[in-house]
Amino acid sequence: MSFATFILYLVCVFIRPQDWVPGLMGLPLINLFGVSTILFLVFECAGKASDRQFVKSPQSWLMICFFLSNLMSHIAHYYFEGLRGSFTRFYPTVILFFVILNAINTRQRLKVAMLLIVLMMVVLVFQGIYQMHNELGWAGQPITARSDEDGGDIGRINWVGIFNDPNDQALVFVVAIGFLLPFVFSNINGIYRLVDTVIVGFLGYGIFLTNSRGGMLALGGALFIFFVRKTKNFILGGVLGGIGGILLVVFGPSRMTMLSSSEDSAASRIDLWYGGLQMFKANPVFGVGQGMFMDEMPQTAHNSYVLAVSELGFVGLFFWIAMIYTSMKGLAMVQHNNKGLYNYALGIQSALAGYCTAAFFLSRTYVIIPFMLCAMSGSIVWLAWTEDKNTHIKFDGKDARNVCLLCVGIIMTVVLMIRGR
Repeated sequence: MSFATFILYLVCVFIRPQDWVPGLMGLPLINLFGVSTILFLVFECAGKASDRQFVKSPQSWLMICFFLSNLMSHIAHYYFEGLRGSFTRFYPTVILFFVILNAINTRQRLKVAMLLIVLMMVVLVFQGIYQMHNELGWAGQPITARSDEDGGDIGRINWVGIFNDPNDQALVFVVAIGFLLPFVFSNINGIYRLVDTVIVGFLGYGIFLTNSRGGMLALGGALFIFFVRKTKNFILGGVLGGIGGILLVVFGPSRMTMLSSSEDSAASRIDLWYGGLQMFKANPVFGVGQGMFMDEMPQTAHNSYVLAVSELGFVGLFFWIAMIYTSMKGLAMVQHNNKGLYNYALGIQSALAGYCTAAFFLSRTYVIIPFMLCAMSGSIVWLAWTEDKNTHIKFDGKDARNVCLLCVGIIMTVVLMIRGR
């Protein structure tokens, strides 16, 4: 029963009938199915004859610590109204994380969940095509209009709820493409490979319709990591991924031609990064408070790493990077030790790499995508461990050191980019 409610939960997260279907609008369906899934999982694991158990993963306590760092960013300033706001905004993501982590507790459930996400993204591309032709989507939402470099308007498809921004919709399309890439380049049945290839192309068209530079950068990052991991050769994989990136710039959305560092928006972005680092300098431990960046600056940071370190301090950045680091490490371990789960692990890893690439140019620290992928990585590592006890991952002192170095490296990279403007 837990998996049935989990499927409904995923549908409500991505298709979002509670935001546009008459009779369902306004109903707390996500919370309802999320809590129901957790309760059913508790009953299933508590049964005397049950062999089910909760998934054990270092991402679990890292997620809790990241959530606490969100709250501490306000407690440190005695701003309890902000504390309440952060809790209200982020607890649904915490629920999503633990629902996905524990509901995907068999290989079959993993396959079904990933397939369902891909199919829902295909549905949303059809929605986008309809929206582009009618200027209104299935939910009655208008296309997003942005000015191009010639002063004209560019239509960009979007969805509703948490995907009402074209960039967010593009990122979930990249996630679905990442899931499929290993199967396109695998030895499975030729018909299945052809179908997967067609779907990848269709999802790529969906990214094109979002006209999202961040989405294209994410796709480039996903392709780069995929080919590096698939070929097991950094140079060859990098060349293949680089060719893919060049093709994205040449044939991608018109806004890809506006990536020059001399562009006004790029200069503004650098100014925002500088402002974020000044906030971090003034509040290095817990930051200025989650959601408080725009109280100090006219726009958001346009960089998820800067946003994290400025609002949550080094503590928040550490736990956020630690979740991604641990997930990448675990997925690489599964690829090495479990051939049956290889394609699934590589797909999730490619999708996560795509998000991390786009995150350098988009303020998407708190969106569901990285936490969903980290939860799925925890599930797949746990599945591999149930089949082979040697596939075990932990977060120890060496990992903490590596994460600290990554955090410092990210901050220094931003500093160098600011100085090199």
